[in-house]
Amino acid sequence: MVVVTLFLKVVGLLSIPLMIVSVVVMVRSIGRARRITQRSLLIQIATSPAFLILYTLLLGVSVAFKWAAPMVMIGLGIGGFWGLSTALSVRDRDVVGTRSVWYLWLWAGSFAVTQLMALFGTDGATAGGLAMMCLSMGTALGMNGSLLFRRQLLLSSIAEGGRAT
Repeated sequence: MVVVTLFLKVVGLLSIPLMIVSVVVMVRSIGRARRITQRSLLIQIATSPAFLILYTLLLGVSVAFKWAAPMVMIGLGIGGFWGLSTALSVRDRDVVGTRSVWYLWLWAGSFAVTQLMALFGTDGATAGGLAMMCLSMGTALGMNGSLLFRRQLLLSSIAEGGRAT
């Protein structure tokens, strides 16, 4: 049993640099002006809570609601306001923008801390790390929700302008 535990800790530790490499790859692709589609935003909105739920189930630790709820609300506010900093424009009937990538770094940091707490800390510390992941999830939801709303407003204003001419 000790060998299995040691193996799982090594796998857990190796997951941190692999996750950081994947975030670097995402940052490099997101940091350029790209099409912002409704589908991609909805996928990102669905992925954030799904990942948190899956990770919670894998760790076998419940999130402390008294910490999680405020962290999600704070994250929604931060992400919603940060989503306003992305300039959107229309090119060839596609919405284009250069997205900020800071929320990915926030998520990577919260994942790494939670992973380390799960490997070396108590269940209480791990639950605290999951609450921190709630902040990054809320930020991702707020930012992508803000972009989705602004994308729809931009497209509807273009459509109305097109009918008026």
